[in-house]
Amino acid sequence: MNDAAEFISKFTPKLSGKIDFAWNGKHAADFVDTNQIFRWQVVELCIENSQLASPILLERLFLADANWSVEAWGSPYHFAQLGKILLERGEEKAIESFSKGFICSFDTFGACHEIRLSEQLLGRLKQHVKLALDKNIDELQRKELESAAELFEKIGAGVADQGWARVEPGTPVSNIRVIWPRWFHKIWIKAKAIFSKQPG
Repeated sequence: MNDAAEFISKFTPKLSGKIDFAWNGKHAADFVDTNQIFRWQVVELCIENSQLASPILLERLFLADANWSVEAWGSPYHFAQLGKILLERGEEKAIESFSKGFICSFDTFGACHEIRLSEQLLGRLKQHVKLALDKNIDELQRKELESAAELFEKIGAGVADQGWARVEPGTPVSNIRVIWPRWFHKIWIKAKAIFSKQPG
């Protein structure tokens, strides 16, 4: 099944291996994700025709690209659009996956600040997060949901993209100061430790 349209129409979780992040363990010029090209073809078609994509497919695509972002040291240009349609199609059921991918790296965090959502959807998402935070959840889940809640508030106030800039490839830059995202790094280390202990 090589055609993106056919893949979308026939997608089940059993087919996730064709779009999951499949990294060779290397960085920079040696970095390879063997599923990247096909996954991004699927993403492009999903963004163009979001009504064709199931929420579970959008969730798998979003999390695969979030994992890509961690090791590729950047985020795909479509990441915000993908996050937007994930929330629009999956609504409250997509919050858990969205929250994980949103804070997966500093780049995914920044990209999602470009998302715009309707007031009605934002209201439902914020209410769902509030109820979830009232439950007994672990520290990582709480951090993910609190970060999503903060993003939803900023989107609602129309200030989410303030202080963020997108730098296109080939843009000449100077006087750059790198800010190390300490708390993101700590969350990432904790998450990797938790998932590495889980049985395969």
